[in-house]
Amino acid sequence: MHFNKIGVFTVFLSLISGHVLAAKRTDRADSITVVHIAQEEGLSQLGALAMDFDDNGYLWVGTENGLNRFNGYHMQVHKAGEQKGELPDDHIRAMYYANDTLWLATNTHSVVAYLMAEDRFIEFREQLNIAQYPFVKFSYALYPARGNLLIAGTIGNCVLIDRSKLTFHTLPIPNAAHNDYVTSVTELNGEQYLIGTNASGVYRLDAANHLIEPVDELASLKNTLINTFQKLTSNVILIGTDAGLYEYDVKSERCRKIDGRAVKSLHRWNDRALIVGGFNETHFLHHDGTWQKVRFFNDAGMELQATVIHVKKDLLGGIWLGTAGRGVFYYHPHQHKFTPSRITVANSPKKDFISIFHFLRDGDDLWMATDLGFVRHDLRKGNYKLYRTDLLEYALTKDANQTIWAGGFGQGLLKYDRETDRFDSVPLPFTDRDIIQLTPISSDTLWVHTWSNGIYALNVHDYGVTPRKIHGHQLVRSRTSFIDSSGAIWIGSDEGLYRIRGNHSDYYDSLSNERVFAITEDPDHRIWVGTAKGLNCIDTETGQVTAYTQQAGLPNDFIYGVESDQQGNIWVSTNFGIAVLDHEHRTFKNYTEDDGLQNNEFNGKAGYTDSLGYFYFGGMNGFNIFHPDSVYVNQQVGKTLIEDVQLFGRSLYKNIPYTDTLVFSHNENVISFDFVSLNYLWVKKNRYQFMLKGFDKTWRPVTLNRSTTYTNLDPGTYTFTVMGSNNELIWGTPDTITVIIQSPWYASLWFRITAGLVLTLVITGTFVYKNYQQEKTNQWLSNMVNVRTEELRQTNSALNASLRTTQQQKENIGFLMQELNHRVKNNLQLITSLIDIQGFEIEDTDIQDKLRLLQSRVFTVSKIHDILNQKDAGNNIRTDQFIRNLAKDLIIFSGLDIHLDIDVEPIYFPVNKLTHLGLIINELITNSIKHAFEGHEATKRIHISLHKKSECLTFTYRDNGKGFKTADTNKGKKKGVDLVKNLARELKGTIELRNESGAVFICVLPKTIAV
Repeated sequence: MHFNKIGVFTVFLSLISGHVLAAKRTDRADSITVVHIAQEEGLSQLGALAMDFDDNGYLWVGTENGLNRFNGYHMQVHKAGEQKGELPDDHIRAMYYANDTLWLATNTHSVVAYLMAEDRFIEFREQLNIAQYPFVKFSYALYPARGNLLIAGTIGNCVLIDRSKLTFHTLPIPNAAHNDYVTSVTELNGEQYLIGTNASGVYRLDAANHLIEPVDELASLKNTLINTFQKLTSNVILIGTDAGLYEYDVKSERCRKIDGRAVKSLHRWNDRALIVGGFNETHFLHHDGTWQKVRFFNDAGMELQATVIHVKKDLLGGIWLGTAGRGVFYYHPHQHKFTPSRITVANSPKKDFISIFHFLRDGDDLWMATDLGFVRHDLRKGNYKLYRTDLLEYALTKDANQTIWAGGFGQGLLKYDRETDRFDSVPLPFTDRDIIQLTPISSDTLWVHTWSNGIYALNVHDYGVTPRKIHGHQLVRSRTSFIDSSGAIWIGSDEGLYRIRGNHSDYYDSLSNERVFAITEDPDHRIWVGTAKGLNCIDTETGQVTAYTQQAGLPNDFIYGVESDQQGNIWVSTNFGIAVLDHEHRTFKNYTEDDGLQNNEFNGKAGYTDSLGYFYFGGMNGFNIFHPDSVYVNQQVGKTLIEDVQLFGRSLYKNIPYTDTLVFSHNENVISFDFVSLNYLWVKKNRYQFMLKGFDKTWRPVTLNRSTTYTNLDPGTYTFTVMGSNNELIWGTPDTITVIIQSPWYASLWFRITAGLVLTLVITGTFVYKNYQQEKTNQWLSNMVNVRTEELRQTNSALNASLRTTQQQKENIGFLMQELNHRVKNNLQLITSLIDIQGFEIEDTDIQDKLRLLQSRVFTVSKIHDILNQKDAGNNIRTDQFIRNLAKDLIIFSGLDIHLDIDVEPIYFPVNKLTHLGLIINELITNSIKHAFEGHEATKRIHISLHKKSECLTFTYRDNGKGFKTADTNKGKKKGVDLVKNLARELKGTIELRNESGAVFICVLPKTIAV
């Protein structure tokens, strides 16, 4: 009668009292792998006394030495400070989050509230009336009651806090012992609550009437340290104490002890069990009343013994455990997607790292070829049997007659006898004892693949063998085979891939690598091939081969096993885990030992799919069995947040998650953004993609990095947007922040308007003044004209007389110019000779090179001087004649055999521009002679062209030498190139340098330069 009224969970708890001692002796432990979060993540202290989550998804952890905010990677710690708005006390015993406010129970400052949007802490010393209730400042517990009521437990008091009105009402605990404090609170019903203390037992709080009184039926718990409450039903409450676990039936007013173990914490684990934290031990209390010890291990397999004092579940399915002295444990039920299986047999010389190379399922038995022999695994019972050979076994198959055949290295072909449960040797007439693959062809024929003698067709009835040539020759090391849906036989070897259809065979020579380890077919009848360097997809209709390598997203290029699921996704085992190629998006998702694989390294041929669609992948330390449809995919995606913004590498110290706009001056233009995706399940697999609108044209590539920097940003408005994914590459909602970089004062709108007005006034005033001056000048000029006219008439006659004298002087000047030109030419030739002589006297090759370069430039100036001083030379010179003669002379002057190709239109250049063009040609030809030709060219060529186009002149120079180094030309390391650029700039032209089977120089000149 009593059990029916209480409910199902109370039934099992009531039954526990009679069986708990037996359970303690017989229950096996449950091992849980957790992520251990401690000092390496920045946790300020290892006693995680309180935890909660805010609306963004951050985990907050209160310790004895700091308030910590965790983003999955590291902690941001608030320590106690003396300034207004800082945390007044960093010893945090309890916390509660609601409405963007984190309420804290502190050691010496009672209740403190952290206003997240304002990034400041506030305390309530005045409202709490510390003078009247001095012990209220020592707080230990927080409990969110109904409505906006928050119950704070302190030494000797309970404080009722109205969170909306910020009113505080202190209720002393009657007859409280010295230093007696509230440890825990839970709801009874309505506005009635149970209050647990560390010394004086349990009290009932009537919040409506502000009354605290002892609970008579729990008087036996007086002088007992009450640690925790756990409400199971409206009438049943569990009470955890240092003296054991008690059950309190509110309706029947009965309390009884159901277990003697010390209980520090009680929390729901799932619908079937509670998690019970004791002193350095933890248990599951299951719905059937049994206790099960819990052992925590980190990813390295080290046990983490701890006292669990707080448990919190997040919205993404994870469970967080705060411990006393070991930091925080994080557990997710899908922390590992796969479960590794290890071969355990008594007669094995090895206890672990038994390598597996081939699978075969036969009913409920799974056969495996290993490095110790053959293993049969009963899938129903879970046991193993080793048929030990101490040889590396490599091949297993079952023919149409349900006969199991096997082979490996060193013992030839074996046949399994089901009646005697043993493998018998099959006599074969060839000497190669290394059997690496077996292919059932029909009910009568089995192909036997040997390591070095090729393939033989075996008659399974009389054991007769016939050599089977593939593509006209004996194929060795053909370690894998596959029969596709059309009946074609595919053979993979160290010599490539072959397809046999009847008497016809095809060879595929365009795979990413010749060594083939695995072959399979997808639902669309494409053939997938795993090689020693990449995965290949073959379209059987067109023969087209598509290769996928590590660059495309594979974790490793060495493909050991290839299997296709029913959706067309391709699963491969590699030297670094398992990868799956998404059929629709053609992207890879990678799994490693961290996801529960047997090891990161797998073995050749150790990939298999049974008739039920289960996959088997074997490797260095066991194997994994899973159905691809049952692999957990985490669909939960946490928030992506911009956490911090730095200017020139220094944090702005603003509350960035609550900031939407930042304004900088024009010289504050090196900005960094830090961001995070609050997905705690395998945070190292979270990815990010971002862009700065106004600067980036597209999204930046997907990255693991959580920070980026932009430099030299121009004034303007930018929007930084970042998206984060979870471990499955499922993307969440982006976060944004606007950045405004202000223009300098001289570029602002008000300055431009003011400057425009001032300029207008200045121009107007200048025009009026000049008009006045012009009128005065005109009057003065009119008077002067009359005077000058008379003077000019008198002067005219004198000029006629002097004209004759001037003509005579002109003739004399002509003679002198001719003599001057002659002397200039001689002096240029003399300079050339002197440079020659000086070159012979200097042994430094660098100086000699510079002298020769100077000599060529003087030579060019001399040639231009000759052309300009020809008798028929006018103000304009034809470029075709000038370029042809100058280039030919420069090549002759060099003494090299260079073929010259001139393609120049007869364009006329003014003489004042011709020197620039001549010096450009000199520098280019000299550069080619000096640097371009290494001596191995069959014919040294130089091509020069000049053509007039619609809007410009295009001058092109090219040689067939070795080209130039782009970095040198860009960084100004070539003085000759700099001279060419300056000369072109003098001609108002633009230049382009590039390598195209030699150096190419293109100069685009304005059309107006030509006559």
